[in-house]
Amino acid sequence: MNSFYKLKTVKVQKDTDEAVNVAVEIPDELKDKFRFKQGQYLNFRMMIDGNEERRSYSICNAPSEKSNTLEVLVKLLEGGKVSGYFNEHLHMDELLEVMPPMGGFNTSYHPTNTKTYVGLAAGSGISPVLSNIKESLYQEPDSKAYLFYSNRSMNHVMKKGEIDKLVEYFKGRLNVVYLVSREKHEDPIFEGRISPEKLDHLFERYADIDVKEATYFICGPAEMIKGISDYLKKDKKVPAIQVLFEYFTAPDDENSEEMSDEFKAIANIESMVTVIIDDDEYSFHLNSKKESILDKALKDNLPVPFACKGGVCCTCKAEVLEGEVFMEKNFALTEDEVARGFVLTCQCHPTTNVVMLNYDV
Repeated sequence: MNSFYKLKTVKVQKDTDEAVNVAVEIPDELKDKFRFKQGQYLNFRMMIDGNEERRSYSICNAPSEKSNTLEVLVKLLEGGKVSGYFNEHLHMDELLEVMPPMGGFNTSYHPTNTKTYVGLAAGSGISPVLSNIKESLYQEPDSKAYLFYSNRSMNHVMKKGEIDKLVEYFKGRLNVVYLVSREKHEDPIFEGRISPEKLDHLFERYADIDVKEATYFICGPAEMIKGISDYLKKDKKVPAIQVLFEYFTAPDDENSEEMSDEFKAIANIESMVTVIIDDDEYSFHLNSKKESILDKALKDNLPVPFACKGGVCCTCKAEVLEGEVFMEKNFALTEDEVARGFVLTCQCHPTTNVVMLNYDV
């Protein structure tokens, strides 16, 4: 199971007025543990005002860049404890507690491929999308990419300096389209947010994109992800395997604290739950109608991994070895992972009298 390691900050650089680029150095003895795939994220743990806070931030690097640092982009959120610290108080040479990379927002590449990759990003969603786009171009010399990137205004465009340099570096293989939602543009097609209607117009303008054959990387507000991923799969008939997305937060209509009808329907039973963490076994009793397996484990002070606790990241992922569980929400695991028995324990309740889960996966 992954643990936290202390890594030194070697870059703390404002990107826009509302975001900061933060890079941590990976020492030689940790290079294997911090080996990553494009589109993955880092979990950070810190104490703020006497409370432990955990946050996940996507890696901006691409593996092919072969850097000895990992960089994340942190947007300042209103009232955000961790984002506020990163943007306003973090300094160089500070030690941060960081968990090795996690996440499955990526695809495989082959140097003989001739494909088109399309990045659809809004705001800080640029981080994992940019990582994926860069790696596709490094790994496949005959492939090309488009990046459609939406922000409130051009002053709010994050990573713009790097993106513009990449356009020049890849010499016609990377096409970048900036969209603005709160300022005028001489061409109205570049005004507004990314939506199914906007994509219809953009696909008409950039007709060399084979919409059905392209692979898509999508990250931004939850409603944007849900809307355009459904549009691509249902309206444009793009195979689901080619529509990849990463949620930072759960969709508004899925974020209710009220129990779902499916959860209400599960049987009220007492279960003996056993979890395997770093080869050690821990057991506890849990009623199926009570808190989640993760929350109960945390209440018992077990060393379980977690971050978002909202079904968005994969930090609390475990494999069901025995028994059955009900998973309330899932915005992180693929259909294949679920079929193979993986669950997000922050969303799981036991539905059999005996349940065993393995976190060492």
